[in-house]
Amino acid sequence: MIYEKNNFKINSDFKLKEIQKDKYNVDLIIDVEYRCVNIYFNNFTKLVNYRVQFPLVKSILVRFCNVNENNICTIHLLSDSGIYSSMANFEIDYSKIYLEVCRKDFFVSLTMNDEEDN
Repeated sequence: MIYEKNNFKINSDFKLKEIQKDKYNVDLIIDVEYRCVNIYFNNFTKLVNYRVQFPLVKSILVRFCNVNENNICTIHLLSDSGIYSSMANFEIDYSKIYLEVCRKDFFVSLTMNDEEDN
């Protein structure tokens, strides 16, 4: 499933659901069924070798801005069904990347890909 709005783009093997939307922000929820989530940061930093792993993630919440000039989104990894159950969150600039959420045999892959690779 591909979801695109303004400059934001995500490709997901899981169902995406808009749970909240106003004139400034959109909240997307991706239920990953209490699976391990591996986050892959391309060109991240020399401090992290390749990935960061979070076990038993219920869902991924992505909040992005509807305003074209703002290309920052927040990604929250939720431990249960409540939107306030974030076990970790971080911001990314999505102006030159797209997100990909892929179902693997034993985990979920969350990758930030360069837009040129698409």
